[in-house]
Amino acid sequence: MYAVLRGLLPLQFGSLDAFLGALCIAAIASVIIFILIAVWVYRDAQTRGMDGSVWAIVFVLAGFFVPFVGGLVVLVIYLILRSEHPVMYPGGVPMAPYPSPYAPPAPPPGTAPGPPPAVQAPCRTCGAPLRPGAAFCAACGAKV
Repeated sequence: MYAVLRGLLPLQFGSLDAFLGALCIAAIASVIIFILIAVWVYRDAQTRGMDGSVWAIVFVLAGFFVPFVGGLVVLVIYLILRSEHPVMYPGGVPMAPYPSPYAPPAPPPGTAPGPPPAVQAPCRTCGAPLRPGAAFCAACGAKV
């Protein structure tokens, strides 16, 4: 076996052991990347209201039975089909396509809106708006 591998030994490796070590590291790295992609597919499908376990199993089986190509084909199919399913809040309410990180999430449909926000009185010293129930102004420190 070593005679066959010595013929495949690239010039940049000094010995057969270094070549086999690099080959093992590449194989382990590819398995780790494959597992991370399967976990991402599962979690992304779950947040979109799809069955994540089915997509993860199909991805793993396709990658196992048709190495390199099978998992890639399933991943491309998943990426095409996932656009039809919006991301869901935990209660099953669809999330906006591109939510602002600064805006609070919209309440689920059918819920009554909360009370209107209280009107903020300005500080008598500097005119900055005061928080409700504040004892001191946050801008100038004057007592309210």
